[in-house]
Amino acid sequence: MSSANRLGVAFIGAGGICEQRHLPGLAKCPEAELISVCNRSEESSRRVAQKWGFRRTAVDWEQIIDDPAVDAVFIGTWPYMHRELSVAALEAGKHVFCQARMCMDWREAQEMVAAAAAHPHQVSMICPSPYRVRWERRVKHLLKSGELGELRSVNVILAGAANCKPNQVTWRERIELSGLNILQVGIIAETLNAWCGEYESLAAVTRVLISEKRDTSGQTVEIKIPQIVSICGILKGGAVATEFHSGLAAVHETSQIVLLGSKGACTVDLLLGWVLLNGMAIDEHGDEWRVEEQFIEAVQAARQRESRQVSPNFPEAARYMRKMQAIHDAATESRVVLLGDS
Repeated sequence: MSSANRLGVAFIGAGGICEQRHLPGLAKCPEAELISVCNRSEESSRRVAQKWGFRRTAVDWEQIIDDPAVDAVFIGTWPYMHRELSVAALEAGKHVFCQARMCMDWREAQEMVAAAAAHPHQVSMICPSPYRVRWERRVKHLLKSGELGELRSVNVILAGAANCKPNQVTWRERIELSGLNILQVGIIAETLNAWCGEYESLAAVTRVLISEKRDTSGQTVEIKIPQIVSICGILKGGAVATEFHSGLAAVHETSQIVLLGSKGACTVDLLLGWVLLNGMAIDEHGDEWRVEEQFIEAVQAARQRESRQVSPNFPEAARYMRKMQAIHDAATESRVVLLGDS
C-alpha cells in the first residue's frame, strides 16, 4: 500500500472500550498505522504500545496533537477532557474520533460543534451507541415499513447494579469527571434520537440515594450524579416517551426499549440480544460493529475532498447532550423543558 494511503493514528487514553473495540477494529484496517499513545501513566502507555504495536508513547497529550505523523486522534479519556482535546486536535488539522460520552454539558457540546464547523474538511465523529449500531437498520425498517403503524409511545427501562457498592466509586459517578452524564441515559438518548426522533419537551425526576461512598484509598466521596432517573415527555413526532434508569437494581437487571404503534409492538431486549415483533423474535444477531472502518473510510474520502457522512458526527451527538442538559434543568428546576430552546 502506498504511503499516501497510510493513516497515522494516535490515542489519547487507550483503556476500556479502546482496547475492547477500537484497537481490534483498527487492526482490520490496513490503512491505519498506530503512531503514538498517551495514557495517564507512562507504564500504562508502554503496555498498550507493546501490546498493539504503536511506534512510540507520548508523555503528554500535547505531543500527540503536535506530532506531524498523526493524522487522526482517538480520544478515549473521561468526558472532562473531551472538549479540550477535540478542539485542540481539530485546530491542529487532525481528524477526531471521540469516545462517548461526548462531553460535560450542553455548552461544551456547542463548542465542539463550532470547532467541527470551522474545520469542515476534517472528520469529527463520536463513538456510537452499541445498541444503535446493532439494531438501527432493523428498527428503522419496522418503523418505515408501516408494520408498527403510527408510533404512539416509546418506553425504556434500564435497571442494573452499577451504583450499588458503597466502597466502589467509578469515574462515571464523579461529577467532576462526567459532568451531566448519568448512567446509560446518554447512550439511550443517542439511540432514541436515531430511531424515533428527539424529544420536543420533557420533565424529569432524579435521585441520589447513596450520597457518600469510599474510594480505594478510604476517602469519603460525595456522590452528586443521580443514581435513579425518571423521564417523561413528547417526541417531535408526537409519540409519548417514558424512561426509567436505575443503577441501584441490586437483584434483577432489565434493559428494554419498547415501541408501541397503532398496528403492533416492537421490543428490543438489550440484555438477551434480540428484537421482538408482537412478541415473536425476528432478530437475534443484528448488524456487526464496523465503527472504526467507517471512520477510516470517511477520513480517506475527506482526503480526496469527497463527502462521506459519519454518524454520529459532532452536531448529531450534541443533540443527546442537549437532552442531558434538559434532564438536569427539568429535575433541578422542577419544570417541563422545551428542547427547542437553546
